Amino acid sequence: MGRLAELLASGKRVLWVEATAYAERLLADGTVAWLDAAEVVAWHRKAQGLLKSDVVALPVEPIAEAWLAHDEDLVEAMGTKKRAVAPLKTLLATDALRDHIGEILRGLRASYRNAPLALVLPSPRRWVAEAYLAAHGETVDVGDELADDAAMYVADFVRSFGDTELDVLLLEESDAPTTTGALEAYRSVLNLAAHYRWECGLRSPGPLDVSADGLAFCIAPKSADALPTGLAVSLAFWSGEAAPEVPPGGFRFVEIPADAVPETTLERLATLR
Repeated sequence: MGRLAELLASGKRVLWVEATAYAERLLADGTVAWLDAAEVVAWHRKAQGLLKSDVVALPVEPIAEAWLAHDEDLVEAMGTKKRAVAPLKTLLATDALRDHIGEILRGLRASYRNAPLALVLPSPRRWVAEAYLAAHGETVDVGDELADDAAMYVADFVRSFGDTELDVLLLEESDAPTTTGALEAYRSVLNLAAHYRWECGLRSPGPLDVSADGLAFCIAPKSADALPTGLAVSLAFWSGEAAPEVPPGGFRFVEIPADAVPETTLERLATLR
């Protein structure tokens, strides 16, 4: 049983706090030094000490964005081929980026020996589209076949972190998958997570009514019948709306708005614990 599953089985009211934008504004003068592993770990420790999420999470997306902003040669290399998956393939094959993320994960694991450690990244479907946009300045349609191709490269990328004592892999969607087949396009990632005994989850902005072998949980605004759910607290909560009930066998997931008022943020979080 993984650390997250153990935490849920303990009967504790688990709260996963996503506070990247908020903590960046509050504790890093608006910009985390994403390319400095020691600075990222130090910033994360400050945020965790203040907000006390039950899950320690590292978001890959802002690290990748910072990397591209400082590596023009990589962006140029990503754009040399028009094949839709090529930009993502080139990005994820960057050894220095892999090493950098691995260094941060090891620093976080050393800082939090017992908490579930999660790596959060765009879903293959989302990431292949975003990489293509970054390389070519235009969008690309992503069907199940392209998502499946992207998943193979994402799986190879996250395999690099097999020795970091990672516990959880969270894929973030831009849209909820509408069919189990759409989710099966991520089979390469799901199988790799199972190999390393990582608990793999999917965060969806909409209700998620599909499941797949190897998917351990979901994060969504509505409890899913087929999966343990991290119930996403609505934005209205920060304006005084009551907190939702914890779903059976699940937990609450809350994202702190970047512009949240520090004086009331901890008070609101306390109502979720």
